[in-house]
Amino acid sequence: ALCQASPDFVWALTLFGLSSSVGQCFIYYTINEFSPLILSTVTTTRKIFSTVYSVFRSPDNSLNQEQWIGCMLVFAGILGEMVAKQLSHKPKEEKKKE
Repeated sequence: ALCQASPDFVWALTLFGLSSSVGQCFIYYTINEFSPLILSTVTTTRKIFSTVYSVFRSPDNSLNQEQWIGCMLVFAGILGEMVAKQLSHKPKEEKKKE
């Protein structure tokens, strides 16, 4: 009944279904080609950037001090993971050169 009364709703529902399907394909690809940990890192990074972008885009969306600390901890964790990964790869490359 709702679909017959509102064709715009059908169009929005169709677009939502298609974008959800494409998103699931990217998730499946990332897990198969990389690892679930990489997917988790990508998802967390996307979510934290969306949060910070939302705050800067609209002053009505504000974070309190504890929430900003949480954001900084997330960024620190992501940065720490990247640095640890880079440091763990360097010794392997040096061994190959010898």
